[in-house]
Amino acid sequence: MSGIPASDHRHQHGTAVRWLPLLMAAGLVAFTLLSVTFANLTGHGVVRTGANAIVDTGHIAIRRDASGTIHVVDPATDTIIASYPRTREQFLAGALRSLERMRGPASEESTRTFAVLRIGSGSVFLEDVGTGDRISLNAFNRAESMALAERVAAHNGGRK
Repeated sequence: MSGIPASDHRHQHGTAVRWLPLLMAAGLVAFTLLSVTFANLTGHGVVRTGANAIVDTGHIAIRRDASGTIHVVDPATDTIIASYPRTREQFLAGALRSLERMRGPASEESTRTFAVLRIGSGSVFLEDVGTGDRISLNAFNRAESMALAERVAAHNGGRK
């Protein structure tokens, strides 16, 4: 065998623990946990986005005229809030078709009431009040959906 006695510690085959990197990693984990706990308890350093806040901007009804123009109407006063002429990219028509597919058998859309919902700061949904089915208007045209939510909110006294 070798001439080195068993009690000699010079002959270790990589089994020594490197304490400095291990302690630094443990310290980093402890610092992260303390920082997150402090932020959650005090609110310092926390940005509230309101991503889970659902705001009902108002209820609407949909009417179509003979030319295919879609009119967004206040069901209580029967005043037109917005109109969308028939085009290839008519975003509201696509949303209504999607709601029809979700609902099943077709029903007269002029008798249904819809809620325009804003979730967080940028998502707009159209909800069929009768069934509770929701469709994202942002999927069809984000700018138009935000503009519709603003018009409906302004018509309802500025609730946003």
